[in-house]
Amino acid sequence: MKEEDFVFNFSKVQPNPDGTFTQETFLTQDEIPCIEANLFQKLNDPANGFSEGRTMRRIASIPVVAEQIAKQEGYDLSSRKDLERFLRDHPEYMTVEKIDSGRSGHIIIK
Repeated sequence: MKEEDFVFNFSKVQPNPDGTFTQETFLTQDEIPCIEANLFQKLNDPANGFSEGRTMRRIASIPVVAEQIAKQEGYDLSSRKDLERFLRDHPEYMTVEKIDSGRSGHIIIK
């Protein structure tokens, strides 16, 4: 994401009774370009998200605002289980059709 994709509004500062202040920050972001790019990659990537050496795989691209909302909703996106649950609930952020192919990952030589 580029910096111009974000709009910051630091518009609310509230005094608290104990003499401290609370600041609310509003962050907005246009998710449409990210979602379109994810769909394009999902439909046109013959490697199914894998890198050239198949050592890494890109399964999703999640905008910063969506990540912040996910945290507020209780998802821990650093946990594989929560990430998979989030992507199941929000498939528009996936860059591949499926995360798990159902294969064991073991090589069978005959």
